[in-house]
Amino acid sequence: MTANLVAILMKDADTALAARRECYAMARDGLFTMEDAVVVYKDEGGEIRLDQSVNLTTAGAMSGAWWGILIGGILGIATGGAGLLLAGLVGGAAGGAISGSLSDMGVSDDMMRETGAALDDGQAILFLLGRTSAPDKFLPRLAQFGGRVVTSNLPADVDARINAALEKGVSDSA
Repeated sequence: MTANLVAILMKDADTALAARRECYAMARDGLFTMEDAVVVYKDEGGEIRLDQSVNLTTAGAMSGAWWGILIGGILGIATGGAGLLLAGLVGGAAGGAISGSLSDMGVSDDMMRETGAALDDGQAILFLLGRTSAPDKFLPRLAQFGGRVVTSNLPADVDARINAALEKGVSDSA
């Protein structure tokens, strides 16, 4: 099953960040499989900011370090060189960090920056990349934050359903 992209315009960055935290909670509850979740907003100076859910440089370094330990450990045991373990750790972490900083998994940063350029002061966009098999449980929990779908790869009737839930959620909490 492929992931769906939904970008929701929200009243401010704090609301978008709270909605993203709720998406994390729904992922822990098994209601949502999240591949990426990014909050885009303009700071006080008008610069577009991307608040990424995953720091790819750190993730790459951690992954590379573990691979380096594994490979260095195997080579160290096979050759009797304990220094290979440390060299594997350092080399793997460095390679992973470089790889992570150069990769762009999930939603395209360029596309998010272009979309974010149209934001009015204070507004934010929550980009969600993932899937749910329980929209009847997912939507009410997301709806409490309000907003409006500005772009997605979903059919128009699904966008309309999401927008209706987001509008209802705001009016129910007001």
